[in-house]
Amino acid sequence: MSVQQNIRKVRRMRGVSARSVARHIGISDMSYSRLERVAKTVDPNLLNKIADYLNVDVQVFFDDKLTDSDSYNKELTKSS
Repeated sequence: MSVQQNIRKVRRMRGVSARSVARHIGISDMSYSRLERVAKTVDPNLLNKIADYLNVDVQVFFDDKLTDSDSYNKELTKSS
């Protein structure tokens, strides 16, 4: 899976809307939609903001084995 697909998957697992993420990170809804769907790369600053908002380590977005399981979803949360 691509970073962009993982961002979308984690966002959905967290039950957060794309609009909410877009507003939090300071970009338009359209720009965020493009980021998840067609972007070739993601700006590292935006990636960090998204990870912070979703309360996950940024490395989760690079996990090629990301699953939808509830147990994995709980493991995603950043440790404080």
